[in-house]
Order: sequence, then structure tokens, then C-alpha cells
Amino acid sequence: MGILTSLFSGVKALVREVVGVVAEGVRAVLEEIDKSSFGRAATQLVQGITKRYFGEAEELAEAERELGEKYRHDRKRTPADDDRLREIAARRNALRKDIAAAKSNEAAAELRKNEKSVIAVPPGHDEISATVGILASKVCPECGAPMTMRQGGVVSKTNKPNLYWQCTSLPRPFCRTITFNPEKEKDVASLIRMPDPNLDLSERRAIWERPDVLKETSERVFDNLLGQIDPDVICPHHLLPMKLLEKPNADGRLLTSYEYVCRWIDANGKRCQHRVALETFPQVSETLKRHEGVGIIR
Repeated sequence: MGILTSLFSGVKALVREVVGVVAEGVRAVLEEIDKSSFGRAATQLVQGITKRYFGEAEELAEAERELGEKYRHDRKRTPADDDRLREIAARRNALRKDIAAAKSNEAAAELRKNEKSVIAVPPGHDEISATVGILASKVCPECGAPMTMRQGGVVSKTNKPNLYWQCTSLPRPFCRTITFNPEKEKDVASLIRMPDPNLDLSERRAIWERPDVLKETSERVFDNLLGQIDPDVICPHHLLPMKLLEKPNADGRLLTSYEYVCRWIDANGKRCQHRVALETFPQVSETLKRHEGVGIIR
């Protein structure tokens, strides 16, 4: 069994060992990546390959949208329509793994480029919540598809998010979710990442909740992120980046008003229902950092 549990976009890797000497831990991770299926595939990948895959995913989404509009109009499908939908599903299954391999390759390249600057930390709730909705290199044990970290709201007793792995293959619920409790997780001992005051400072929560910081963060999200596409938050069905929008019942508060939304139409002519809510400070900070280079605490 190797050291790597999962790799996320950017410089972030979950590993099975308590990393003492970070350089040695990174070296072990990189060696495992090079030997892995996506590492071997990476030798054939070129810069910008993810965008090419997104282009193909968009072609499939457009074909499905047309079939969905046709179905909504005719209320029936022809045998040719069914054949085309099966073709789309088959190509998506292959494309899903291609995109995961490309994303993992990009993450590995970032880790390799920054290996002298990274640190190793325990995988606490804030650390893991920052990765919610991001495609990971973790493979579903039931079907082999890539997985993402999700959260089901905040547990009132602990005031911490309920975290779990979710398979990206569709239709669900054929593959079970996997609960992830950082305090009890036996399969993950360390998280390797770049230093970040939003995750390293012990007083970070008090800073996040300070009125002036909260106001500034809310303005940054509303002015700079709202309506933007995030290439790291991908719809598991359509395999395309999602857009950050206000929730229909938005109340204006930072952690209850925004969600990532898929913009595409499914085969039944209905808008895709996949959503990723922006509901914790670490998640907001990581989103800001992806778009602007710095999180809530600059």
C-alpha cells in the first residue's frame, strides 16, 4: 500500500503516514504519482489538455441538451435517440477518468514545483472542508470512478461540517458515500500543502468572523466571484466547470447565500440539479485563493 490517499488541485495531498521530514514525504508522494495510472497517463498529456477535455464535455452536453429539448417537445424518444444517449454515457465514463487524470497531473506538477515550500499538517475539519467539491484522485472502491469531498451542512453539536466522499459516476445512489471524520480517520495521517494563514493561524476563526473582515470577504465574493466559472469545481454528470451564483433563497449572509450551479440541461430537458454550496469559511477562503491568489486572511 502506498503513501498517497488522494491528490487535489493545487498543492494539496492526503497521505497515510505522519510526515516527519516533509521533503521525504513529498518525494514518496511524487514517486507514487509517477507509478500510478494517472502518472503514467500524464506522460501523454500536454499543457492545456484539461481545456481540451472540457471542450469535448461541452460537445456531449450540447448533444444531450438537444435530445432533452426534443424529448420535452415530443414526449417520446426514438430508438436512435436512445442509441445516442448510450453513446454519450459511454464517452462520458471514459472522459470522466481522462479529466481526473489530467487534473491529477496538473496537481502533481504543482506539488513538484513547490516541493521545497510545502508543509505537513494533521487533516482537520477546516483543512478538509477547504477541498469540498474539488475533483480528487481518490478512486471509488465500487466502480472505479473519481470521487469528490462533499459536506452535508454543519453538525450543530460540534459546529463542524459533516464530511464525506462521493462518487462522481451517475446515476447514483448505486455507489455508497464514504464518511470522513478527520478526528477518527485511520487511512489519513497528514495533509501536505502550501502554508496558508487561513489554515495555520490558531486565531483564524476569530479573524474570519470579525465584522470588518466579514464585510470585506462578502464584498470580494459578491463583486469578484459571483457569476464566475470555477474550473476546479466540476459537475459530475456533465463534466464541466460550475458557476457561482446566489441561492434562490439567499439571505445576504456569506455562508448561506451562494452555491456552485451546473448550467446544463439533462436528457429529460430539465436543468441539472447538481449543486455545491459555499457554506464554510475554509471553503470560501480556498475559492478566493483559486480566483485571486489569496484567501480571506491575506
